[in-house]
Amino acid sequence: MAQGQVITGGCGCGAVRYTAIDVGLRPYACHCTGCQSRQGSAFALNQQVAASDLVVDGETISGTVLAVSGARVTHHACPFCLTRLYTVNERRPEWPTIRAGTRDDSAGLVPAFHVWVRDKQPWIALPAGAIAFDTQPADDEWAALARGEAP
Repeated sequence: MAQGQVITGGCGCGAVRYTAIDVGLRPYACHCTGCQSRQGSAFALNQQVAASDLVVDGETISGTVLAVSGARVTHHACPFCLTRLYTVNERRPEWPTIRAGTRDDSAGLVPAFHVWVRDKQPWIALPAGAIAFDTQPADDEWAALARGEAP
């Protein structure tokens, strides 16, 4: 998908759908213990979009947690099938994070970088040359990586 194109996705049962504009921020994998437990998986594949471009069709339920980074994060999910669709971090509410596995084109997504790898499951082997951080990179470094620029 190219910058400026429409991203579409939704929950497992179809009750909630969303669209957003691809602003060129690449998906990333988060291996923190919070994502592992809340996703029920080994990591979360995430992608940030502009809040002004995220349109949600259908009602969601939400809950707020304290993330390992120390930020309060509100999770939005389908009230019927409980698919987690996106989160809003209090530190950057203008950039909600969609769960990239809920995108209609998720099969073609590859994480541009990996965060919180100190907590990754020991059986996960990152690809050779993968950009990885033990914890959370600094905001400016994060933004550069998401845009595909060298930090």
